[in-house]
Amino acid sequence: MKWDIPEEPLNLDIPTLGGKFLWADIHLLAGWRIQRNILSNHYRLLDDKNKRRAWGNQGHCQKKLDEFKVGLNLSFPKSHIFLLLHGLGRHSNSMKKPEKFLRQHDFAAYALNYPSTFQSVEQHADGLELLLNNLDGVTSVSFIGHSLGGLVAWELLSRKEGWRKRTTARHLIMMGTPNNGARISDIMSSLKLFRAIAGPSAQDLLPYRRQNLTSPDIPTCIITGGRGTKAGFNPLLGEDNDGIVTVNETKVDGMTSFTLINNIHTTLMNHPKSLQALLDFIK
Repeated sequence: MKWDIPEEPLNLDIPTLGGKFLWADIHLLAGWRIQRNILSNHYRLLDDKNKRRAWGNQGHCQKKLDEFKVGLNLSFPKSHIFLLLHGLGRHSNSMKKPEKFLRQHDFAAYALNYPSTFQSVEQHADGLELLLNNLDGVTSVSFIGHSLGGLVAWELLSRKEGWRKRTTARHLIMMGTPNNGARISDIMSSLKLFRAIAGPSAQDLLPYRRQNLTSPDIPTCIITGGRGTKAGFNPLLGEDNDGIVTVNETKVDGMTSFTLINNIHTTLMNHPKSLQALLDFIK
């Protein structure tokens, strides 16, 4: 589906939900974002309160952002920022607690949206690479990914050209990320309903798709959920787990830090001990 969009459509400054499952952030400036709709392929400009300030094609939204940048003196508060990436079937609101936590400790942090159930890990990274290539005033970035978000960050870090020649990657924090694939995805992949709901990214979670990958080349913190027992939260997985991902599935060669939290997969990024482990790692 593709809309016929006027060159400079009339805009009403209306509040939005910030983009949930159908929007991808492709440009970021101090909380202002240009987003692309995965279905209609049209764009919109949101301010830092999620109010729509323009819509139409990408060029028009970029022009409006440039005008607001000058008029409102928009800029990132720091040259080092943290980008937070949500998991499969989630959206940026699921990363608001760690975002708020980082800001309370004087870090510049931004939870991003990407349409996790509509594209592959590689395609998600393509979209976010556009964002990274256009960060104005940013000299270094750190990534925090929950579940699938960690794999998207890993894919971005594997690309040695483009943004990595201009911007320093400082930290990678993965929370409940199935770095070695997820056995539960292998079990569920035979179900048509699961494939339809989870989309292409679910195929990237299959264990055989995660083999022979080069380890991240920056300091890496692994935070995983489990109970410290053989059954974990889901006895069907046969080893300690957070209900969806096993502890062993989260580990990567060369990881700098590893922390086990007694918590389930869905809320792992919000647990106080997860947040403390994150803070200890980046300080």
